Amino acid sequence: MYYQRNSQIFLRNLSESDKQKFLEQLKSSYRNIILNYFAEDTAVNNQIDEFVNLAFFADVPVTQVVEIHMALMDEFAKQLKLEGRSEEILLDYRLTLIDAIAHLCEMYRRSIPKEPLR
Repeated sequence: MYYQRNSQIFLRNLSESDKQKFLEQLKSSYRNIILNYFAEDTAVNNQIDEFVNLAFFADVPVTQVVEIHMALMDEFAKQLKLEGRSEEILLDYRLTLIDAIAHLCEMYRRSIPKEPLR
């Protein structure tokens, strides 16, 4: 699978405008995961898989995924403060980040070609 990736669509090879569009798409996808993560009867695992596929095939670094997570947590914290609510609930959403990164790492692990047995 690793060799099926097209380096022309890697994040680092995109134009600035295409890079911004892609990052907004990735952020939107991740926002949906966060909003649905603790809901019952959702297809959040499918959403995580779609997010990971986007990130994997665009060769998005894990640090970028962390930045997306932190930016969204900051946005949600500001909104909670405006509503006079505690932002402590956002600590639970570290699980979302861990889950997304675990899926991404698994994608990379599965993409490494197996060495033939000798």
